[in-house]
Amino acid sequence: MYKSSPVFTRLRTRNAERFEGGTAIKHPIAFAELNGGAFQRGGTFNISYVQTDTALQVVPKYYYVNVTLFGTDNVIARGPEAAMNYVESKMVNASGKMAKLLGTDLFLDGTGVVSPAINLDGMIQALDNGTIYPSYGGITRTDLGIAPGINNAGINGYVAALATFTMKGMQTAYGASWFGNEHIDLIVSTQSVWNSIWEKILPNQRFMEESTDVAKIGFQSMRWNGSSICVDQYAPAGYIFGLNTKYIQFWISTLAKYQFGFTGFKEAQNTDDVAGQYLFSGNLLFPAPRLNFMLTGVVA
Repeated sequence: MYKSSPVFTRLRTRNAERFEGGTAIKHPIAFAELNGGAFQRGGTFNISYVQTDTALQVVPKYYYVNVTLFGTDNVIARGPEAAMNYVESKMVNASGKMAKLLGTDLFLDGTGVVSPAINLDGMIQALDNGTIYPSYGGITRTDLGIAPGINNAGINGYVAALATFTMKGMQTAYGASWFGNEHIDLIVSTQSVWNSIWEKILPNQRFMEESTDVAKIGFQSMRWNGSSICVDQYAPAGYIFGLNTKYIQFWISTLAKYQFGFTGFKEAQNTDDVAGQYLFSGNLLFPAPRLNFMLTGVVA
């Protein structure tokens, strides 16, 4: 019923952080350099103060999935005649629904432009270069001295329109997001874009096995420039996201009930029916958007 989201799965299992409480989730960042350089005998130092640090912050967001059961079903779904454990099946469904909600919204913005402001602060907002989203994480991008539209500087990601997909266009984005030994390690898009990449790479496949007349053509997964390329069924059409997953934080509340916990079933007034909610609280935070890229308007 629910398709898997490799990005959500990876963030939940590898990038999960815990926040204790408060009205905001914060992460300090350094955005400017101190004064320094060569000097000679009798020379003077530039001792003017330089603001080098600030903090990105996002507020916790809240999600629920409701599970309602008819009390009369307790009479039917029990004993050797029960076709299934209907409580267990509902809880499995709730888990899949929550994964779908978060797996969809982590790609969007959470500002009210693409998705409601009560949703996750997603990639489209975080990886912008200031052209559409002038602020991120409570910081106005130009306050860091970076003009709108400038890629890979301050807290601006790399953004480019790629109307017709080309490997050269993706390589340009990859190179622009590469700083020192930090580079993209996960590239995510839709099935149609993945198919275009497959088509571009396939002609470079070589057949080294000479002991058989049966050719093994094609591949189910791809690694390019040291990065995994995968399909996420919840990725929005027309986008390719290049992610440095070392610099993505998926924050989850330390309160057990909001760590994908369950409230328990509660009886409704004047009825034998019960309802309970599967809950999550947290948000997504990109400490270094400039180490990522986002290609838009991609036509596979």
